[in-house]
Parts: sequence; C-alpha cells; structure tokens
Amino acid sequence: MASQAPVIVVNTSKQRESGHRAQMSNIAAGKTVADVVRTSLGPRAMLKMLLDPMGGITLTNDGFAILRECEVAHPAAKSMIELSRTQDDEVGDGTTSVIILAGEMLAISAPFLERKIHPVVILRGFQRALNDAQDILRKIAKKVDTNDREQMLGLIKSAIGTKFVSRWNDLMCGLALDAVQTVVPDAGDSASSMDVREVDIKRFARVEKVPGGEIEESRVLDGVMINKDVVHPKMRRRIENPRILLLDCPLEYKKGESQTNIEITREEDWSRILEIEEEQVKLMCEKIAALKPDLVITEKGVSDLAQHFLVKNNITALRRMRKTDNNRIARATGARIVSSVDELKEQDVGTACGLFAVEKIGDEYFTFLTKCRNPKACTILLRGPGKDTLNEIDRNLQDAMCVARNVLFNPYLCPGGGATEMALAVQLGQRAKSEVDGVEQWPYGGVAEAMEVIPRTLIQNGGGNAIRTLTELRAKHAAGQTTWGVNGETGVPVDMNEYGIWEPLAVKLQTIKTAIDSASLLLRVDDIVSGTGKN
Repeated sequence: MASQAPVIVVNTSKQRESGHRAQMSNIAAGKTVADVVRTSLGPRAMLKMLLDPMGGITLTNDGFAILRECEVAHPAAKSMIELSRTQDDEVGDGTTSVIILAGEMLAISAPFLERKIHPVVILRGFQRALNDAQDILRKIAKKVDTNDREQMLGLIKSAIGTKFVSRWNDLMCGLALDAVQTVVPDAGDSASSMDVREVDIKRFARVEKVPGGEIEESRVLDGVMINKDVVHPKMRRRIENPRILLLDCPLEYKKGESQTNIEITREEDWSRILEIEEEQVKLMCEKIAALKPDLVITEKGVSDLAQHFLVKNNITALRRMRKTDNNRIARATGARIVSSVDELKEQDVGTACGLFAVEKIGDEYFTFLTKCRNPKACTILLRGPGKDTLNEIDRNLQDAMCVARNVLFNPYLCPGGGATEMALAVQLGQRAKSEVDGVEQWPYGGVAEAMEVIPRTLIQNGGGNAIRTLTELRAKHAAGQTTWGVNGETGVPVDMNEYGIWEPLAVKLQTIKTAIDSASLLLRVDDIVSGTGKN
C-alpha cells in the first residue's frame, strides 16, 4: 500500500509549542517579568522610568504601575501582569512582592519538570503548602487596635516606607489615615456592617493634584474641593454656614425634546412666546429661592436669565458639576440631590458645611466646601513641584489608603521586612521533612525555598551579604524567633518588634494565594498555539 500523506489538523503556519517546551517557555517568561520589578522591592528600591506611546513619562517603583506600562507579547507574561492588577484591586499593596514570588514559584518547579515529575503532582504539593502557609500566617499574626492612631500610622509607614514619598512619611501617613477614617461609615448607619466594599476610597476620597507649592502644603480637607468658579461675578464667594441645594436639572427654559416648528401670524404672539420662556425660568428660581439656600449646585447648565434671578435673591450658583463630585458634596454636607425643582423640600437642604469659599491656586479657581460636621467624603489636596512627582505621590497615597482600609476590616498584622516569608520558609521546610511523604515532598519543600526570595531580594537591594544574612535569619527562625527580618536600608537582620515594621495580614495572605495559584495555572499549560504566524 502506498504511503499516505500526513493528516494536518492544526494550521501549520501558526506558531506552536507543546509539552515540555511550552512549560519551559512559560517559566522563562514568568522569571523575566519577575526580574523586571525585582530591584523595586524594599526601602532601597530603584525607580523605573517608562515612556508611554504618547510620549508621557511615568516615574515609579510601584510594581503594578511598572508592569501596566510594559507591552508584553508572551501570554504567560501577560497573565503575570494580571496578577499585580488583582493584587492592586484587592489589597492595594504588595504588587511587587506577588510578582517576584510567582516568578520564584515557577523557577523552582523547573527542576521538578526536568526530573519528569508530573505537573499535577507538583500542584498537589503546592496546594498543600499553600493551606499550611495560611495556617502559619494566622498563628504568627497579632491583633491591632484600629483606634490607636500611633499603631495605625506605624503600619501605613511600613507600607509607604519603600516608596518615593518616604521622605514625607509622617505627612503622607497622616493624610491616608485621615482620609480613610473620614470615609468609613458610622457604626450607626444601617448599611454599614463594616463590609470591605463599604469604604469606597476611589469614590469618596478624591485626590486633587495641583502643581506648584511644596509637598508639605498637602492636606486632607474636612469637606470637598472642586475645580469650579461661581457662574456670575456678582455672586458671593465666601459664605459661612451655607444652606446648600444640589440639583440634577438644568436651570434654563425647557426646549422641546424633538424639533418643533411654530407658525406665528401675530407679532404679539411672538413676544408672548419669549415671555413664557422667561416666566418658566423665573418660576424655577422662585421655587429655589423659597427654600432660602445660599448655594445652588447643579449638574446641568444655568442660563443667563436664571443667574440674574439668583443674584437678585443673593444665591450663589455653580454649574456643570460632575456627577461624582455632586455625590461627594452630598455625603459631605448632608444635602440630597434633587432631580426636579418642583420636588424641593426642606430636608433636601444641606446644612452640615461650615464654610464655602472660592480661592485661587496657581492660575485656577477652586471651590472649597470645608469645616463640614462629620463629613463622609473628603478631598486630599496634593501640592508638589511637577506633574510626574504628583502622579507618583498619588499612586503611593492610594496604596497607603488601601492598607489603612484593609486593617480596619481585618485588624491583624504580620511582621514585615521579610520576617513573615522567612518564618513560612523555615516552618514549611520543617513540615516537609516530618509530615509530607512521597514525591509531593519535593514541591512542598520547593515552596518553602521560594519564600526566601523576598528576604533575599531585600538584602540584595540593601547591599548586604545575602548568603550570610539568610543563614543567620534561618537560625533565628529555627529557634522560634518569628519576628526577625531584614533591615531593608542596610541589609542586616533585625527584630521587627524593635524595628517596628508590620504589614497587614490581608496583604500577606493575598500575596501568597495569588502567587501560588498563578504558578499552578501556568504549570498546567502544556501547549501554546499563538494567534500570530511564525514569521
């Protein structure tokens, strides 16, 4: 019988890697991504300077911000970058550690694959190590009193001590803590069962970046600041204890929804039509004036005629307010947003604000609604020398606020400076010898080994001797001193109880879970078919 032509199932022009090669390619990609951010860990972290396609510059050492700007072609590397995004959304801190740890997890699984251990067996070992690691973490964590300002500040300090703003540590920690404590709902609120989603930093703690001035001038306002000026020059620009109305409707005459044509035969009809428009606007303004507000803020427009009537009634107006800003003003001043002038009631008026003032900063006018009584929204005003600096401070501040938020919900701390990872490494290593048997013992011990990457990187970035310091740390932890870690500035071992660097348990748990899960996911892949061609 003549030899048959080969049957081609997969399109041969596509790039394809399968089996062992695919796994090795994924591991290499993961390690490469980890190497990019490795120098950005710890207080002696280096900054990365990134040019985006539009020509803008990003200067940062925040793991997520760096990877977000990198354009990556390899699918495994893309999934690693997603990791830091998850970490950023969930807990806000630890974006660099999670990538380094995941890269190391992949690196230690390479020799197991070389020895022909099946990926499923490796994953079983990983999973078991992950469960044990979570138990160990909860054992070494200690509870923190969230009302103790000193403790909370120390905690946030360790989160942003590795960042660019560490020079203004006390100032930034104070800003972050004040902002979060402002936004936290009261225990009396029916909606607040202290759920993590309740403290909405992104929506209610707005950061306004105003270039110019000094960083020391940054502050948290006990109210809201908006980049707006009053609509009419005769309106008051400073009102104490204003009565505030928030509207979601235009203060101008109603135009027809669809195009309308009116045929007029008598001239007086034409003047009557114009009068009706005026009367409509006048009626609106009278309904507003009946509540005697001092300040009217609307999300839509205010016509010239309406401005005239409002000025006559000594009412200040702001127009075209963003919806998000309006929501914040409502939370800060106790006003309710009303969508029609006809529905205005006395309880819609906000009276919790102590001072309305329009001030000029730089070239622009800003409206301040401050001295609010018990505001539930706030604005953080950041000043600084330039736009790049402000952007970096903003990113660091977001991390700090996330850390403060996490501790409010899960008030447990772990020792920082690589002490937690070192404790996990030593204890998992001991368990691997005594409790785990069979082939699983290899990958289980591998996880223990991988945990040491965090203290090792801290020592290297601090310019210490990695081998000697790690040996000292292992000895301390083997003797049960779980709070010993690395002083990131000098790279020498130090007791975290004295050095005072603590990190939230939530961040550590999330880091380890995400890193091990992603490594498990990438090891399961045994075939990569690229959408692009070979050339």
